[in-house]
Amino acid sequence: MIDLKREAHVGASLGLFWAITRAYSLMGDPGGQLETCDDLATFADGLRSQRVVRSRGGFRYTSDYETCAAVLKSPDASADIPEPRNLLESILIGPMPPADRIDPLLDGIITKDGDDHSRIRKLVQPAFTHRVMQAWREAADRVAERLVDDLSSKHTVDLVKDWAAPLPMAVICEILGVPFADRDNFTAWGNTLAEGLDRPRSLGHARAMDAASASLTAYLANLLTQRRRTPEDDLLSTLAHVELDGDMLTDRDIVGTASFILLAGFETTVNLLGAGTQVLMGHRDQFAEVSANHDLIPAMAEEALRYVSPVQYTFRTALAPIALPDGSELREHNTIVLLLVGANRDPAVFTDPNRFDIHRENARRHLAFGFGVHHCLGAALARMEAEVAWRHLLERFPDIEAWQLAGEPVPNPGRMIRGLRSLPVRLGAPVAA
Repeated sequence: MIDLKREAHVGASLGLFWAITRAYSLMGDPGGQLETCDDLATFADGLRSQRVVRSRGGFRYTSDYETCAAVLKSPDASADIPEPRNLLESILIGPMPPADRIDPLLDGIITKDGDDHSRIRKLVQPAFTHRVMQAWREAADRVAERLVDDLSSKHTVDLVKDWAAPLPMAVICEILGVPFADRDNFTAWGNTLAEGLDRPRSLGHARAMDAASASLTAYLANLLTQRRRTPEDDLLSTLAHVELDGDMLTDRDIVGTASFILLAGFETTVNLLGAGTQVLMGHRDQFAEVSANHDLIPAMAEEALRYVSPVQYTFRTALAPIALPDGSELREHNTIVLLLVGANRDPAVFTDPNRFDIHRENARRHLAFGFGVHHCLGAALARMEAEVAWRHLLERFPDIEAWQLAGEPVPNPGRMIRGLRSLPVRLGAPVAA
């Protein structure tokens, strides 16, 4: 049943947001430029005249590495959606989901603060041990080998649709325990939600996101019920039965966390693989080095994470005053936009930051996976998947001189997340498996 009042609120929110955004952009305000500029890396670089810039809307913006790191590690910086302080902010932020509905973002660990975040992270952490990660590597190896087998029969491939996207989705589904027959639905829901992580682009997109969110969480809630009755060797079963000091996760905790793992684990890895491969193909000398020496793949992955920045920016709202490195203060309830794409190219930290360099010694200092208490739980998983995927691809198609673009790469429509929707490539002749 369509909630007409909610739809009216969504429509008003989107209409007002875009009207203000366009007006602010024309005035050179960062709040408008963030949503309208062609290149967020260039936009972030343009903010460096000040370490923190304030917009007319009251938000702060920074591309300064030290400031981003300080806010990210502060226990007083909330990743949750800020409470509206007046009618205008209520319209701009838009309506919250109904209280009885689990939301993949608002109920995920990423938006939890303080004791609530610590409790869920402590209970979820055992599912990400080194021993468990080794089992996931075996799953990634199987999937990656099958995918490059399939690529071998094609003259032209889409490295996003045929390789980068199927791998993390298959691994996450195997980790969660999602049956193979249901993975196409999971992919569709994940794609729809990922495209609007920053904000829906239209009322139709908002409806599609609502439908995808409801379908995803309902599916996982049903699967969780089955795992509580009959546990299997998967993450959902682990989360359903984990107990620490008498504390257990609620169904809402588990479904919210599992939904977020799908979104974060899928989107970051597929965009790292797709956009990272595009960058590597544009730097043929370094591409040749990696192809000849696969031990360089981990270093290449770190530099790709820094250079591409799959998550371009994120928000934090102060729960209490936060001292910033420039001597200013983020006051309680103030929100700051952290341009991770700028922090990852801060010349104060990275020498010649706009140059892609697989030999960069401090590439791993990037903030692609966040920092502090909200550092990505799945960072090790994403790194492992990327290493496995690139290794299998380069082993099967080592003649990189034959690698050529077979059409124009198509970027994703979202702004918070940077990646490709399509990367058509001719890979040349494969070697035997």
